[in-house]
Amino acid sequence: MKTMKVSRGQHQVLQALTRKDYSALRKHPKLLSESKHLLRAFKNIIRNIEGIPEHASRRKRKTKYKRIITICKKAIDVFED
Repeated sequence: MKTMKVSRGQHQVLQALTRKDYSALRKHPKLLSESKHLLRAFKNIIRNIEGIPEHASRRKRKTKYKRIITICKKAIDVFED
């Protein structure tokens, strides 16, 4: 069996994976690269939603929601292609 160096964060993630997760990753190795795009998009969405002021006007909320929708669509397009 090959040994490889793994960072502390990667080690914690690998410990959290189950046998089913390992088998799914072996069958579909493309999942990891595609999931990075989704993770980045989710972080961006959370940042945008938290950035909306509590008493923002309807127009400001509308433009923020449009930006959030475009981020989601881009992530989905990357994932599907």
